Amino acid sequence: MTMKIRVVRALKNARTRLRDAAAAAHSTAAVNRDRSAQELQDEHDSLEAALDEAAGSLAAARNVHELDRVAESTVMYRLSVADAAQRHQVALAASEETADKLRERSRQLRTAERLYERVEHRRARRESRAERTRTDDMAARRR
Repeated sequence: MTMKIRVVRALKNARTRLRDAAAAAHSTAAVNRDRSAQELQDEHDSLEAALDEAAGSLAAARNVHELDRVAESTVMYRLSVADAAQRHQVALAASEETADKLRERSRQLRTAERLYERVEHRRARRESRAERTRTDDMAARRR
């Protein structure tokens, strides 16, 4: 069964559009992943600054209540680091998923391109054979 070149070309174009959409989705996911990594780093820096500040407060603490206040202030920073780490894990998983999808779409596009090349090669070979036959027929008529 021969495939029509128009159908194969339409398949290749559709696969190209799907690959482009997957590339756009992966690009967005990668930006979100990078942004969440930066937010996580910022939260770590904030925690480090708060812990440095807490060291002075701990040294100056005279009773248990002052120690509790220092602990409360650092717990908030620790929770924000944990939240940022969770968001980063979600963004990382989404990025990996879109990367997998992009690889799959790229593979499908390469398959469609190879199919298109085969069909185009067969068509060119048929046309060449038909042209040769016409030329041979014209040459035979002249004799």
